[in-house]
Amino acid sequence: MEGNFIFVSNKIMIEKEIENGLNILNNSYKLNEINCGQFSNLQIQNIAYNIKQYEIVGVGNLLLMESKDSPVLQMLSFVITPYYKNLPLFSSDCLFIGEKRNFLVEYYDLVREKDSLYNAYLNKLQAIKDKYEDLPDMKLKECWYDSLKTVCIAKKTLIAHDDIMLSIFNENLHTFIEAERETDILSKSEKKAKLQITRDYVNKLVDIGGVSTNVFKNCMGAESTKKFFNEVFFGTEKF
Repeated sequence: MEGNFIFVSNKIMIEKEIENGLNILNNSYKLNEINCGQFSNLQIQNIAYNIKQYEIVGVGNLLLMESKDSPVLQMLSFVITPYYKNLPLFSSDCLFIGEKRNFLVEYYDLVREKDSLYNAYLNKLQAIKDKYEDLPDMKLKECWYDSLKTVCIAKKTLIAHDDIMLSIFNENLHTFIEAERETDILSKSEKKAKLQITRDYVNKLVDIGGVSTNVFKNCMGAESTKKFFNEVFFGTEKF
């Protein structure tokens, strides 16, 4: 009975974060769902993942990848890859294995330069992180892309922390939108440069590897992983 309660609680948490995220974005932007084709459903290490991709009009790519019904790992990745403005990649992950729960919000500086507005935005994100410093930290494996992560919230949580986790997610997403609204649109050449920085990061992620990327590579192979990442997960081929 307890195991079923935990499973259902994990599923509800994932559904709430998806609902909150889409509602917050829909209040500020137009979302156009993109057909993921062969990548709508993936089977990785006996875990079934459902994938949805959206164009956030005027912002970039939104990826939702979840395995909320899996008895092995209940997971959600909520990733915004911006292309039109000088903003970092926004990534949020819930990883639940029964009672073991990890929650992350990460920002990757896929930008050519950090101006004063960008740095002010990072300070606001750091303030959100500091606000929740009492929650126990989740230890992350070191990786080559760590230097790109200016702000990273990685926490071990309990079911009792669900409302706090949603608050962290909501505050970060609202702050991202606030920064997007205040930031000027990139020129054609600047947008092209940002796209190239993002594409280089994505390809390097597959070529060199990463903690979760290696799982994809081992199951799908490097070329299929690269195709999935560029077409769907980060959407570099769509923007």
